[in-house]
Amino acid sequence: MFNAVVLAGSSKPELLAEMQGVSNKAFILLKDKPLLSYVLRALQDVPTLDKITVVGPTADLKLLRGSECLTFEIIGQQESLLANLAAAFKTMDPEKLCLVVTADIPLLTADTVEKFLSLCDPDEADFYYPILSRETCIEKYPENIRTYVRLKEGQVTGGNAVLIKPGWYLQNQDRLELFISYRKKPLQLFRIFPLVLIMKYLLRILSVRDLENYLSHLLGFNAKAVLCDCIELGIDVDKISDLELVRKIMQD
Repeated sequence: MFNAVVLAGSSKPELLAEMQGVSNKAFILLKDKPLLSYVLRALQDVPTLDKITVVGPTADLKLLRGSECLTFEIIGQQESLLANLAAAFKTMDPEKLCLVVTADIPLLTADTVEKFLSLCDPDEADFYYPILSRETCIEKYPENIRTYVRLKEGQVTGGNAVLIKPGWYLQNQDRLELFISYRKKPLQLFRIFPLVLIMKYLLRILSVRDLENYLSHLLGFNAKAVLCDCIELGIDVDKISDLELVRKIMQD
């Protein structure tokens, strides 16, 4: 069994939210339901998930929980993304892997979550991150615009989810600040990589295993990348074109 955290906090104004008449992107409406509602319904239908916790605006979350008959625990939003995670993780078993997802992936399904979790061995690693191939993403959702990185295995992008042990995070929160700040700009991460990895990248021979080994050594834990076809983890709503795409997909 795993726990789950949904990040629905907003520490600064978001243009897309303002354009849609809400104060928080998680509450943008799709077919009269907020983005967050779709994520929570998917998680609730996953049999291997135990406790679901949402970090965000307390009053809005209480209203959503009552009106949608959803079951989840509420943690009030903090001053930053890192602090939001820490607040949630303090309520959880430090050694039990926790699934962390964002509130802006409304195409998420229980099957997608189960597929990702089935590829992650709780006894093998402390951290899992989904990797999606460009070919698979374009085949299913050609209109979706993503940032891809070319590795030995091909062009890949990351999903909007991680599996991580809360205890490790709470002890190493400060070390993750740079990685969190670059989470939507993967190419920026190469600024902190050693020369040998940069050269491998330029020669197009940098592999997923190279990155796993480097990050595991740098951060002091066992990190694993999971190459999968869980495409719905990669469809987040950050801009108006994303919202229009998701609305089109749901209409179809």
